[in-house]
Amino acid sequence: MPHPIRRSVPSLTALVAFEAAGRRESFTQAAAELGVSQAAVSRQIAALETDLGLALFERANRRVRLTVGGKSLHDAVKGGFDGIADAIAELRTTHIDLTVSVSVAFAHFRLLPILSSFRATAPQIGVRVISEDDWRAPLDRTIDMAIRYGRPPFDGMSIVGSLRETVVPVCAPEIAARIAGVSIDELMHQRDVALIESDAPEPSWLNWSQWLSRIGVTKPSVKAGLNFTSYSDAAYAAMAGQGVLLGWTGLLDRPLADGRLVELELPRLRPEERHYALVPERGRPSVSVDAFVRWFSEDAFQ
Repeated sequence: MPHPIRRSVPSLTALVAFEAAGRRESFTQAAAELGVSQAAVSRQIAALETDLGLALFERANRRVRLTVGGKSLHDAVKGGFDGIADAIAELRTTHIDLTVSVSVAFAHFRLLPILSSFRATAPQIGVRVISEDDWRAPLDRTIDMAIRYGRPPFDGMSIVGSLRETVVPVCAPEIAARIAGVSIDELMHQRDVALIESDAPEPSWLNWSQWLSRIGVTKPSVKAGLNFTSYSDAAYAAMAGQGVLLGWTGLLDRPLADGRLVELELPRLRPEERHYALVPERGRPSVSVDAFVRWFSEDAFQ
């Protein structure tokens, strides 16, 4: 005889679609998150509403909102999913004491060069570093700490440290010598020196046009000559003498200090955005997380 829960609980697929749609207040965004069509999400939720005999959403234009009954069910489903995720994460990472999520560029240029000092300080703590250019990463319940560029507030996260940034054009020394004294307008129209750009690793990341606008250049319109999907690749291209890159000097402090990159004598922008060290607001951080946060604030954000 089937277990009673199998007779009373709707299909897991329908509940997953319902949870995503309720959280995002959009069938379309839920479908994109789940990798299915919007019609598939609509069918699953319609079947769920038929099974329960009540409307779970108020449908208006392109947005949907949970009804009172829908909110009650959504809270229960989300709580259940979160509990399952926590249990699975604990089973998967029994040998890992803390998991840190950073952008690929922050991992390459800021964290990995100094991570050995934390291992020397606390060799008993197992660390897992997730390098990914995905702003949704801090929402992952397996993550104990995240470093992200932007400005507060960060939903569900508390700030435990920050790194102030300066954004200025940078390039390899041989390129800097060739275009010494170049003006902004001259740089934008250089034929033999490419402007380098990358996809934004964070939502607040600036491209050339946005940087120009912030320093007061009216109607800036710039087309980069070299484009990369990763800011790390763009930075390495600049170090190799391929062109001029917008450099975040806090992020690129080592290649700037050792001479692989140099700043051009152009306006330096101090954006409101910073690199922030974030911990989830849920629960109290573990002893391992506290130790890493203290080390990180002293070593990585100095």
